[in-house]
Amino acid sequence: MQKTDEKMHDAADMQPKPVKDSVVVTRDIVHPSDVNAHGIVFGGYMMSLLDKAACIAAFTHAGKKVTTVAMDGIRFFKPAKVGTILTIRASVNRVFNSSMEIGLKVMGLDQLSSEGEQLICRAYMTFVAVDAEGHALAVAPVVPETPDEIRRYNEALVRREARIALSKSLTAR
Repeated sequence: MQKTDEKMHDAADMQPKPVKDSVVVTRDIVHPSDVNAHGIVFGGYMMSLLDKAACIAAFTHAGKKVTTVAMDGIRFFKPAKVGTILTIRASVNRVFNSSMEIGLKVMGLDQLSSEGEQLICRAYMTFVAVDAEGHALAVAPVVPETPDEIRRYNEALVRREARIALSKSLTAR
C-alpha cells in the first residue's frame, strides 16, 4: 500500500506547474556592513541575496531539496547605496529534467532620491533537485503563461545551449 501511495505522490509531483506558482518576492535594506569603502553594496552580498531567493523559488517549484549549480549572467546596472531598499524577484524560467533555470531581478529604491525604483541587477541561476544522497531528481515541467514568461522560457534554452557549447569547447582543448 505504501509503494502505491509513493508512486501516486511522485506522479502528482511531476504535473506541470505554472511559473506564477514559483514566484518569490523578498526585500532587504542595504546596511553599512553590506557595502564597500565607496558606500556601494558588495557584489558578494548581492549574490547571497540572489542565491537565497532563487533557492526558495526552485524549492517551491520542485517540492524537493535543491542545490545551486551555477550563477550565470549576473549583471549590475546601478549601484545600491546604504539605505537602498532592495526588492528581489525570482521565478523558474524553465525546467530541464532535474535542473531549473531561475531568473532574478533586483529593483532598488533609494530613500534619498525621487527617482523611484531603479533596476539594480539581473541574474540567472541553475538549481538541481537532489535526494538525500545528493543524486539528481526529476522535476515537474514549468508552464509559461504570459508573453514575458514565454520569452524567458525560450531564452533559457538559448542560455543552456550556450553553456553546453562553451563547456564542450573548453574541455576539447
